[in-house]
Amino acid sequence: MSLHRFFGGLVLPAMKPVPAPVRRLPLPGRLRVPLLQHAGAEAEACVAVGDRVRRFQRIGRRAADTLGADVHAPAAGVVVAIERGPVAMPGTPDATHVVIEVDADAAQAWVSGDGESQDDARMPALDPQARPVDALRQRLAEAGLVGLGGAGFPTAEKLSLTHRLLILNGAECEPVVACDEALLRERADEVVAGGRLLARLCGATRLVLAMEHRMASALPAVQAAIAANVDGDVQRLRVELALLPDRYPAGGERQLIQALTGEEVPDGGLPRDLGVLVQNVATAAAAWRAVVHGEPQVSRLVTVGGDGVSHAATFEVLLGTPASRVAEAVGGWRDDATVLRAGGPMMGVALPHDDVAVIKTTIALTAWCGPVSPDAGARSSAPRSPLPCIRCGDCADACPSRLQPQLLHGRLKASEGGDLGGALALGLGACIECGACDAVCPSAIPLTAGFVAARQSARLGQHQRVQAEAAKERFERRIERLQREAEDAAQHQAQRVKRVSGAAAAALAKARSKRAGSGSAPSTADAPSDGGPP
Repeated sequence: MSLHRFFGGLVLPAMKPVPAPVRRLPLPGRLRVPLLQHAGAEAEACVAVGDRVRRFQRIGRRAADTLGADVHAPAAGVVVAIERGPVAMPGTPDATHVVIEVDADAAQAWVSGDGESQDDARMPALDPQARPVDALRQRLAEAGLVGLGGAGFPTAEKLSLTHRLLILNGAECEPVVACDEALLRERADEVVAGGRLLARLCGATRLVLAMEHRMASALPAVQAAIAANVDGDVQRLRVELALLPDRYPAGGERQLIQALTGEEVPDGGLPRDLGVLVQNVATAAAAWRAVVHGEPQVSRLVTVGGDGVSHAATFEVLLGTPASRVAEAVGGWRDDATVLRAGGPMMGVALPHDDVAVIKTTIALTAWCGPVSPDAGARSSAPRSPLPCIRCGDCADACPSRLQPQLLHGRLKASEGGDLGGALALGLGACIECGACDAVCPSAIPLTAGFVAARQSARLGQHQRVQAEAAKERFERRIERLQREAEDAAQHQAQRVKRVSGAAAAALAKARSKRAGSGSAPSTADAPSDGGPP
């Protein structure tokens, strides 16, 4: 298929692990499973300390009438604590965790790859072709399935609208990260089958699987899976394979859509405005397993790498596993490692320590001995102090959103006072926080960090305005209600007075009439006798 070039971007060093079979990471003695692993509200714990849980059992229920997802137990064991702790989600300092003491036999079963057991609470299998669409969407919601490549938006919610095109995103363009390549190399058949399932659920008539040129180790498996799912069955939706240039951020949702279709998502708009839905390849595979095997999302592939470890590798990891246990599988962190991220070097979230757990959206755990240097993604052993902006324009050339980062930086700095309104007018809201401007800035200015903070401030301000407007509306509605109730009470009182006055007047008139009738015809018994006493 013909491809289109998106604006800006960078060619970054791959720094990927050498292709190798994916191994299951051994379980720790305890799993710390956060109840917030998705976009939306934190799930509500539906277990208590002391409860014994089975693998795949629901331990967190989506809060009623909110955006969110269920959370399930990755392994059988006993709940020993329910407590707050840091979570690997951007903009989220902490969340409630369900701490599970893992059974020894469950740990052994995980490593050996055993199937169902008496401690297995998987759901009944469903036929993806025979079951109604609504029932399949409900299954994905019950399985707690969320997008596994980005913000973790609940999958069933995204599938509730009709789209003409479904894109399976396997273009992991960020350095180090290689979990999607490993998935496509080893489970391409599940990705392709899951893609067709998602296409059916969203009504898509076109399905494209996108991956980068340098993902050569996975290409034969993907081509074989596509061919196997088409030959002899004309009813199945044809899968188109797109090989993208190795240019960051080709895997960004908006850039991917532009590269494949030539269309641009409008400013302030969403891909659905174009009738396009983008889902990560890992999401497609997880959807297939949720429907066909009845498995909720309790594990994922995670790449561990960066110059803070001796070598990079990809493992299948149970959710709730501490980052420190993942590092142990590659020999631990280097002594001079200074930064730990959940994700890659460009868009990863810095973690406060390595006890933070792997969650549904953790594509990688990367450790670094220094910050990103200007030479397009290489690492520097010594941090650099930021210098004044020299207005070179390199950041504008690299920005895939066609912004002017140097102007945004100037607005936000604005003599240290900040001009958030001016930055928003220059398009701050369109920033995808990819970090390309940081990578090319010769002055080592942390541009993206400033943009992230400003966008959070804008969102907070918008939230506060919405809350204030809602409070004002509630106050005005209350005043109107009180006035209406007062008017109704006054009217009711007036009617009551009128009724009472009318009844009193009628009674008085009746009494007067009766007295008048009695005075005109006195009885003889009441008249005095002649000559007698009165």
